[in-house]
Amino acid sequence: MNEFDLVNQARPDVPPYDPGTKAMARDQLVAAGRKRFAWRKPYTFAVAGALALAVGVGAAVFLPAETPRVSPRQSAPVALPKIALMSAEQVFDRAAGAAVEELEPRDDQYVVTESQTMYTAQSLGEDTEERWLYRTKRKIWLRADGEKDAQGRDGVLQIETIDPVAYPGWEIPKKAYEEKGVEVMPLTSCGTRGPWSKDYATLKQLPTEAEAMKAWLYKTFPGNGDKQIPAEFAVWDGASELLRESYMPPAQRAALFKALGTLPGITVTEGAEDAAGRKGLGVGGVWRGQRSELIIDGENYALLGERSVVVDEKAAGAPVGSLLASTAQLKVSVSDTAPDAPVTSKEDCSQSQGG
Repeated sequence: MNEFDLVNQARPDVPPYDPGTKAMARDQLVAAGRKRFAWRKPYTFAVAGALALAVGVGAAVFLPAETPRVSPRQSAPVALPKIALMSAEQVFDRAAGAAVEELEPRDDQYVVTESQTMYTAQSLGEDTEERWLYRTKRKIWLRADGEKDAQGRDGVLQIETIDPVAYPGWEIPKKAYEEKGVEVMPLTSCGTRGPWSKDYATLKQLPTEAEAMKAWLYKTFPGNGDKQIPAEFAVWDGASELLRESYMPPAQRAALFKALGTLPGITVTEGAEDAAGRKGLGVGGVWRGQRSELIIDGENYALLGERSVVVDEKAAGAPVGSLLASTAQLKVSVSDTAPDAPVTSKEDCSQSQGG
């Protein structure tokens, strides 16, 4: 059991959070006091509670978006998504058959993913609130077999925090620059990680047929019973998490894309741009005033990244056209080794669980 599981038990009615919230909560739990790594759960955890467990009262709560400084970069609105003529099913069918370089990692190797992200950060004090857009460059080494390596790690995370961007309508606070720099840390998990396990061996066990994959997604990511949040949101969120910072084998990836293409309410937009500035087709839907998209290359149909754009100011709490989350998956490779990042007493499962 990790910090997120404890929060879920205490507050089972909390609505799903977007990828930015989860990524930021995960990163802060890692950084705060070098606590053990909490694996990103696809949805239904209370960010405020999770961060309070890690860093105490008055700490930051993180949502998806990016934010600027008191003068430097301001976040510019993006053009509202323009619906494309292709259907989601057509795009994902092509993505399922995309000719991309495939990997076959050995059990003792690491799958290495490199990405760039931008998410919203929100800091709450007793009488103050600050928001900005938090940006990072990330590199993750994950053991292909899902087992711990010789140092007792599931993998290693290298995270470089780069200049923030302003949240629409807000100035960038000074604290947004306090995390700048590079940190390398061990990733350790204690107990069962559940359906959000993304090691190659686990992903290889997922269904290889679209209908079977769709049934598995609905069963595995059922949401929390909130009638205002459709089941499709939980399925989309869970599936996106499985694709994020991971390498899914070809058969399972094809089944996943084909399953997503049949979800109701999923449409395609043109000119969607990822965090690295690459443009493609945005495939996704609208939930809580934001259009959340997977960005697919319009030529080779490879997955580029994700983004979230405000389409309803009242529901999202930000101006229409605001870009509140953006990612780019830059490279996936295989390595025989991972950087040196020893497990400390704070990350050691045996010591943590022992009290």
